Amino acid sequence: MKISVVIPVYHGEQTIEELYNQLQSFFQREAIDFEVIFVWDCGPDDSWQVISKLKSQHPDRITGIRLSRNFGQHNAIICGFELAKGDFVVTMDEDLQHSPADIKLLLGEQAKGNFDVVYGKYETRQHKRYRNVTSGMLKKLISVGIPDLHPEYSAFRLIKVTIARSCTEMSNSYTFLDGYLSWITKSFSYTTVSHQQRVAGKSAYSFKKLLDHSINIFVTFSNMPIRLLTGTAIIVFMISLVYSVYVVIRELIYDDFAAGFPSLIIAIGFGVSLMLLGLGVVGEYVYRINLKTTKKPNYLKQEVI
Repeated sequence: MKISVVIPVYHGEQTIEELYNQLQSFFQREAIDFEVIFVWDCGPDDSWQVISKLKSQHPDRITGIRLSRNFGQHNAIICGFELAKGDFVVTMDEDLQHSPADIKLLLGEQAKGNFDVVYGKYETRQHKRYRNVTSGMLKKLISVGIPDLHPEYSAFRLIKVTIARSCTEMSNSYTFLDGYLSWITKSFSYTTVSHQQRVAGKSAYSFKKLLDHSINIFVTFSNMPIRLLTGTAIIVFMISLVYSVYVVIRELIYDDFAAGFPSLIIAIGFGVSLMLLGLGVVGEYVYRINLKTTKKPNYLKQEVI
């Protein structure tokens, strides 16, 4: 068995060398063949120089990929999938918050049911308090919007290489790796893993970026907003219909409405509901067109060492 570890790098200058040393110690201790693929996503520090140095020291174990610009964490990971040669791919962060020793837990869980994907569920998140709260809220909303998404999805994953390579064939207006995985397979599991304190650097995910990330996921992967609009339109239509019937009956029996009021209310009620319904129908088509026709490249490799 061989494991390919894919690590997207943004703020990794101070951590990736220690991360590689821990990975090497773990795999040697477990007698597992491995490779490490660092994908530099054009961060603000000198991570690429560190990757180049590690490559020169461990030429048979390390592959370094330098992207042409910042494409985002998920695109960087999928780029690494393209060059993975192992039987399984492990994805993990650069900041030492994921422990290489916990890869053994992912492998053990995978062996229990031959799962396609195994997630590491964090026992206790070691982010800042606001990040834990906002991430938890947004994660729950995303899980509601994408029912097929595994509820314990995380950045620490074990994926069969055949499943991982399937993700490289997808091109969409926005990349969400776990959304892709939910489209490809239903064979998921998870195991509880540790989550360490950040050793150096800072998270690239501010609240604004987390919010933008969640909105993009909803627009690209979930039809829930469109369905809410369509459902609202149907409800408004039914209310308008009932009220219109009431207005007509009252006008025929009591004739106590101001002149023109019944026709105005009926026109407004049906007009608004039909416009909302029309927007919902058009939105359903736009959603499907968005999924099928976007050709924006997810990444471009500038250099591979």
